[in-house]
Amino acid sequence: MSDLLKNVYVVLHDVHAVSKVVETAQVVYGLGFPNFVVTKAEGSAAQTGVPEANRLAMKMKGSFMVLPDLRDALDVMNVERPLLITSPMLTKEHINIKAIMSRVKSGERVVVALSGSNKSFSRKEMDMGECFSLDARVDIGPAGSAAVVLHGLNAIQS
Repeated sequence: MSDLLKNVYVVLHDVHAVSKVVETAQVVYGLGFPNFVVTKAEGSAAQTGVPEANRLAMKMKGSFMVLPDLRDALDVMNVERPLLITSPMLTKEHINIKAIMSRVKSGERVVVALSGSNKSFSRKEMDMGECFSLDARVDIGPAGSAAVVLHGLNAIQS
């Protein structure tokens, strides 16, 4: 893994399903990114998904944080404008992997936030960052979105 990618943080926000936490953690750590954060985990995601993701982080020598809300994560990481990957139904502006990599190369800490909820981010949450979607016909979920974005970053930096 490149030292560059240590400044990329993947945040999974507002998640209720164990599978979304575990699958997203597998993508993040499996593609060589060391930082995964879960915010606003509730129900089985908090009880089972978070411990599973923590176990995977320890096994992969990664960093894992659990925080109450998205704003808490942005405060802790000292990031003002995260990249929020939303449903293609909410924004037509597609993510630009090259632009993200430019930010990473400049030494900026980059947060890629994904919604673990079927309803995506709230309007208030969307106002916290820059909203982009993938060039997809439907929302492919947090693990799929993470895979596309992180694989793209890996491909560019190689």
